[in-house]
Amino acid sequence: MNKKKHNRELSSYQEIQIAEEYRNLSFTVVLVRPEHSGNVGSIARVMKNFNFKNLIIFNPIESKENIFSHESQGFAMHGKEILMSADLKEVEDQKNHMTEYEKLLKQFDLVIATTAKGKKNSNIRRLAIFPMDISLPNSVQPLNIAILFGRESRGLTNDEISLADILLRIPTGLDYPALNISHACGVILYEIFKKLYKINIGRGTHPVLLADREDRQLLQRLILNIINKLKTRTHKKENVKLAFRNVFERAIMSKRELSLITGVFSKVNNILEELNLYEQKSVSS
Repeated sequence: MNKKKHNRELSSYQEIQIAEEYRNLSFTVVLVRPEHSGNVGSIARVMKNFNFKNLIIFNPIESKENIFSHESQGFAMHGKEILMSADLKEVEDQKNHMTEYEKLLKQFDLVIATTAKGKKNSNIRRLAIFPMDISLPNSVQPLNIAILFGRESRGLTNDEISLADILLRIPTGLDYPALNISHACGVILYEIFKKLYKINIGRGTHPVLLADREDRQLLQRLILNIINKLKTRTHKKENVKLAFRNVFERAIMSKRELSLITGVFSKVNNILEELNLYEQKSVSS
């Protein structure tokens, strides 16, 4: 296996790369009337986990002091900068809540709301799709997308949901369908993250690089050489070759795995060569 090529691949390796068709998408998490500062901090943390940076806290029930407190920052951990740079929008007169809410959503090109309800199809206002089923738009121009999460106690109201373009619901067990808001946010952001990014196998400073076609063909030639040395019957030879190829192709081997397997077959090949030489000498003598 070419070590220089392997080292080049390691040095240029990136575990995740945003898909080219989604580079113009910008996401903002919008918390509508959050009630507990700890959840706000935890959401900032999970946003950091999945590369979401923009946070709006709209008309919170929790106080501004508690939302930005040291305790809330503790929940945010490495997402502290997301929490501290969040845009907090307060509504002084609660009669204006929906007016200000509608004004806020006008700055977005696409609005995604979330709900824990909607298991029954009878509620036409809460017909939701699952996060894994959402299709992200391709856009040549920048596209601003909002993801709305409602109050911890009762979520978004029907009126708030009515202003959204898409409604998401996380499938759960029947006995207890409501997730903690930060957990729900984590699930939904993860599903969107998987769509936004091309994710390679491996992590950290020791990524797993998949064996390429050239490496796999090298192993196949080695196996074929062994099959020939074993004097496998002609009518079986092709099937045995195909069986090995099919098994190794389905396995999606890493370069390291292929290297170890190739090493074993290489030793087997060398042993067979030595045996063949020994047999030839015995016959000639």
